[in-house]
Amino acid sequence: MDYRCLPEAHRPVFRRLVRYAFSPERGPDPDDDEEIERPDIYRRRGLYDVDAAVPDEELDGDDLLAVCGYYAFTARVRGGWHPLGGVSAVASPPETRRQGHVGRLLSSLLREFCDRGTYFSALWPFEYGFYRRFGYAMANTHARTVVPPAELAEACGDAGGRFRSLDADEHPRLDDVHREWATEALAIRRTEGWWRHRAFSWWRTDPYAYGWEDDDGDLRGYLFYTVEEEDDEKIMNVGEFAAADAETRRQLLRFCRDHDSQVDAVRLHGPAAEATSLPEALSDPRAASVEIEPGPMVRIVDVEAAAAALAYPDGVAGSVTVEVTDDRCPWNDGAFELVVDGGEAACRPTDADPAVRLNVRALSKLVVGSKSLAALARRGEATVEDETAAKTLAAAFPPEPVYLREGF
Repeated sequence: MDYRCLPEAHRPVFRRLVRYAFSPERGPDPDDDEEIERPDIYRRRGLYDVDAAVPDEELDGDDLLAVCGYYAFTARVRGGWHPLGGVSAVASPPETRRQGHVGRLLSSLLREFCDRGTYFSALWPFEYGFYRRFGYAMANTHARTVVPPAELAEACGDAGGRFRSLDADEHPRLDDVHREWATEALAIRRTEGWWRHRAFSWWRTDPYAYGWEDDDGDLRGYLFYTVEEEDDEKIMNVGEFAAADAETRRQLLRFCRDHDSQVDAVRLHGPAAEATSLPEALSDPRAASVEIEPGPMVRIVDVEAAAAALAYPDGVAGSVTVEVTDDRCPWNDGAFELVVDGGEAACRPTDADPAVRLNVRALSKLVVGSKSLAALARRGEATVEDETAAKTLAAAFPPEPVYLREGF
């Protein structure tokens, strides 16, 4: 077996395997079988039933045992921008399943990430337990808020500025808003290709895109949404609700409220804290329903590289030895000394006794900001052997808002 970059000629096979895995109801020969245009940061990989010596030109698509893709993202972590591999489209045909091929594929992908200097990875799981076995941990929750549009009246701002439709050629202006709005850990730095082929192009129906400009003509917010029929109701499904400030948020809510003659409900997607604050602004808080759901998963791919690349809080200085358990990435499995000083850190393997023991899932949550060391210890996900040294680790990685907004 051999892990390879997927040749161009095998893209139809890749598409067929992914479609069978995620949309089998479309049948073996759907009418709309054209390849979806993807951003240029997308990469396709395959596990082939061939020897490593076989050249690419002799590969046969029928030799594919499993496939996957990934996006070469740049993501915000601890206030800086870092490489992150966004894993997607993990699929195998039914005749090759339950034989460990997907496991080999994902292990090879993690090895590739490490070799390329991509020390973080994230994904949206089909099953959380499956990806926990590969060292991924849930990064954040995701909220869906549903409210009748007329009920938004008291949450809206007074009419001002103007709304207008937007197109993909205006992506630089939208990107300015996005960077001011999406400030949480795991926010993605969007490329032009992502704007054109993902933000403006959804899976089944392309969205409407509207922006709000203030009185000076500056774009301060935007929405991407579709109108869908569900159970004899029309839903305004707002997939992205980007507001640079509180006033812009009120104006965007006004835009949604003004659809009360067209839709029965507005559905907003976003962080749990943002969603749970909306009912407080309504005259009848019970008019809104909020559902909190599990979100994406994240993992550290290379402990040494990630620890050395991150920025650290001012005033934190000291060293701590951390023992990490990682069944899938042997280069992470062991004890590391983290030395923090002046906002930077050095990280190297050590034989010293650990002050803290934890697995790579817990470490990933600690590093990106999802959980504090104290919270991990209370849950039994971290064992503290040296309280004094552990304080250095806790101070180096305080919890902070984490929210991966991109679907992939």
